[in-house]
Amino acid sequence: MEPYTMTKKIKAKALELGFYSVGITTADDFTEYAETLASRMPDYAAFKRMLGPGAKVHDIHPEAKSIICTTWDYSKIAYPEKLGASVARAYMSRGYVPKPDSMNGIRIREFHQYIRSLGCSVYEDVTPPARIACARAGITSFGANNFAYAEGCGSFVILHTVVVDAELIYDTPTVERRCPPNCQLCMDACPTGALAEKGRLIPEKCLGYNHWIGLRRTYGPIPEELRDANGCRIHGCDLCQEACPRNKKVLESANIRDPFLDYLDGEFDLEKVLLLDEDYYNRVVYPIMYNYITDLDAFRRNAAIALGNTGDPSHIPALQTAVETCQRDFVVEAAQWAIQKLGQERGHTSPS
Repeated sequence: MEPYTMTKKIKAKALELGFYSVGITTADDFTEYAETLASRMPDYAAFKRMLGPGAKVHDIHPEAKSIICTTWDYSKIAYPEKLGASVARAYMSRGYVPKPDSMNGIRIREFHQYIRSLGCSVYEDVTPPARIACARAGITSFGANNFAYAEGCGSFVILHTVVVDAELIYDTPTVERRCPPNCQLCMDACPTGALAEKGRLIPEKCLGYNHWIGLRRTYGPIPEELRDANGCRIHGCDLCQEACPRNKKVLESANIRDPFLDYLDGEFDLEKVLLLDEDYYNRVVYPIMYNYITDLDAFRRNAAIALGNTGDPSHIPALQTAVETCQRDFVVEAAQWAIQKLGQERGHTSPS
């Protein structure tokens, strides 16, 4: 099949399956991306984990010709308020690293199968850096907060890339930052100063990084200097996206209810996350927080910090139970910190 016809078929199928947009770029190396990442990550082992083989596709598959890039829009959902105070939208969407048996997982599988049916080889063992790939494919631009933006849904998009051996018709790159001149609202909104400058994140200060322990690959305490800024979050943070003027319209117009999220919102309870058991984990936590955290004690730790920031001393008995029953030092320490903070706040509000 000649490239033009195959390109048209692939793009039409992507849209039929529910992707928001689709573009195509070459399988050429992402040299500048790799060099920039290397300059910012002195830990070589961490750099290799972060980079993976995707920045140099031809090192793995010399025969690769194209990268098909898609976005999936999760901006239209009216995310529940209580759940949204603790969990970032991308995770509530169930689109980021979707489970194979989920609707988003099935969508990706069907797309790959369709591409194969056209006679292409699909290389699932190599994953190009999605943000730069999608910009090179002309379907996203960048924000100062490091997120990818797609016209019509702001930064609330999930990106997916597919490497194939077919030469297709390539789209015009949009590798640029389209933020308003002199805007730094995202930087100002970050409660921990993780956005040190436009387009540059300090991972160790990012709340999301600390929730899932990031590249350290070992669980431990959340740094004390970040805890007050954490608020009630236990899995990710949306503050830099919420502050962005490029997201203003999509945030104001989000009005589609998700019945499953509404159900989880009614079931969600930080104390139950603190004293997490397998049943509650499987019913309420895992369905939207399966992406990174595999140790239930990390959820317990995060919930302890979140409870300490509620300002509600009624949570102290649950926190004391955690101190007495949890086996991991970093959970006990977080619960003790929360008890102390809530106890101080109770003292401040007591009649003199």
